Amino acid sequence: MELDFSFGIIATAIAKLFILMLAGYALYHFKLIGDKFVDTLSLVLVRLLFPSLIISKTITHFSFSEYSYWWFLPMCAIIFCIGGMALGWLVLRFFRGFTSPREFMCSCGFQNCGYLPMNLILFAFAGALGDRLLIYMFLFILGFNILMWSLVPLFLTGKLRSQFKISVLLNAPVVATVFSLLWVAIIGKDKMPLVVMDPLRQLGMSSFPIAMITLGAYLYRYRAYHPDFKIPLIWCLATKLFIFPAIIFLVLNFVPLASDYKFFLLLQAIMPTAVSLVVIGSYTNADNKFFSSAIFYSHLIAIFTIPVWLNLFRLVQ
Repeated sequence: MELDFSFGIIATAIAKLFILMLAGYALYHFKLIGDKFVDTLSLVLVRLLFPSLIISKTITHFSFSEYSYWWFLPMCAIIFCIGGMALGWLVLRFFRGFTSPREFMCSCGFQNCGYLPMNLILFAFAGALGDRLLIYMFLFILGFNILMWSLVPLFLTGKLRSQFKISVLLNAPVVATVFSLLWVAIIGKDKMPLVVMDPLRQLGMSSFPIAMITLGAYLYRYRAYHPDFKIPLIWCLATKLFIFPAIIFLVLNFVPLASDYKFFLLLQAIMPTAVSLVVIGSYTNADNKFFSSAIFYSHLIAIFTIPVWLNLFRLVQ
């Protein structure tokens, strides 16, 4: 599989993300939007826009017959997230006095698994291979969403053990995922009436820019460029962008998988911190300043680290 991920491609994809963030940053700076508006917009993203994106993409692109081992990638997503959090927990043992350990672990465990890899795939691949990699991404996101929107809010509030019930899994993004899979299984791929699918697609497509605008507002609100805890942030970035990718890189060299699977899994492993964390942090009263700083600096550094990891992959494959 021929790979072409130059510095320019990575920088351009992340620059687009920063430009969208800048819009939210400016709106908040000039007081055109405020805290209440941004927090409400976060809820709209979780309860309407992200579910619309999941339904429209899954029903349009997914088929059980084409991907008989479809469960493999959602399982990998869950392993990646839990493994990254566990690694973050181990790294936390090296310093004391840090007041946001849960935010640290989530920043290490959850990556930008949708927007950024999707743009990189669209930039670098065309035809059947590009479509297949996008399907891999949608399947991977299934497992990611189960943890991100169900368990992470409870984990951040410290109520994962005391208040966990199966019902917490029935949040809007997870319900949308289950609904989409059932629809494809019973009715079929791409069989939803256009009168319903077209509005869902439009709502789903709006989730990317609105999520970035919301993040930009939070970056200004929490002064992401000026972190309160510099040493923990440095350790978090090192864990997310260097230590965890190195572990996955080594494991993939010994696992008998097709090269496209190996490439996709490495691509997910080297992504920066998930933008969605700041959305969840807004309604769980988490340390959104740490989340914002981790997201901001991990994306900035990823401009340089992503090409390095992908070139290493190309050398050993």
